[in-house]
Amino acid sequence: MTQAPTKKVVKKRRKRTRFATFLICAVLLGCSGFFVWNIVQEGVTTYTLQVDINEAKAQLEALKKENGMLVNEKEKLEDENYVKNHARGEYMITKEGEKIFHLPKIKTGE
Repeated sequence: MTQAPTKKVVKKRRKRTRFATFLICAVLLGCSGFFVWNIVQEGVTTYTLQVDINEAKAQLEALKKENGMLVNEKEKLEDENYVKNHARGEYMITKEGEKIFHLPKIKTGE
């Protein structure tokens, strides 16, 4: 025959069981919070990197466009006729015996 546990023993066991349950729940809650925090941090980092990548792509496109314009300008400057015409038009360089006349600008809208 086994003896039934007394009320004091039962209370002690319940107290220990509640404390152990509380402790396990606290540890699990802490671990869950830690993992959620890491997930949020990774999400923020991913978003920041995506923004940086998009900015870099836009900058790359702008640089490619500028490079294309510069290559085109270089090709033009290698053409002797283009350089002569550009200098004549932009800097008013004349050929021998040529005269330059400055004409007044026509006002429109009057």
